Amino acid sequence: MILRLMTERDLPGVLAVQMGCYQPDYHEPESAFRSKLSQCPDTCWVIERASGGASGPVEAYLVSLPVAAGALPALHQGDWRRPPHATSLYLHDLAVGPALRGSGAAARLIEQASLGARQRGLSSLALVAVQGSVPFWQRHGFQDVSPTAPERPASLHSFGPQATFMTRAS
Repeated sequence: MILRLMTERDLPGVLAVQMGCYQPDYHEPESAFRSKLSQCPDTCWVIERASGGASGPVEAYLVSLPVAAGALPALHQGDWRRPPHATSLYLHDLAVGPALRGSGAAARLIEQASLGARQRGLSSLALVAVQGSVPFWQRHGFQDVSPTAPERPASLHSFGPQATFMTRAS
């Protein structure tokens, strides 16, 4: 597996992985990915499978964004802007295609985000869990803070009624 920063050339592969991992209501348009990537090219990563010494297609990705407390981008938001003073690294979208499931790709991406947060002086990671993924995130140290978080994001409702706001130390 090759872990590297995401580039605009990766967006077709990212969209393909997204389509295979999420229900249609969660499919974000390329413009939403492009906006986030243009604002945060240093906190978005992909994993490719190496094939005969050459890189292969995108098989997994993580779009993470430095955010201010409680100011998370809404689902499908295409005009997101990086805040001047971030307090947390928000894991907006992590997806692992079928070829890499069970390979540790998700753990590698989460660890990369944690390292990236610490390098930027951000003490926490945050995310919105969807599609019944709370147990997965709990295995990676995240806790449900939806009901009690003072920084509960207003955008949480855009992810649907089952969305869960979760955080952990970086």
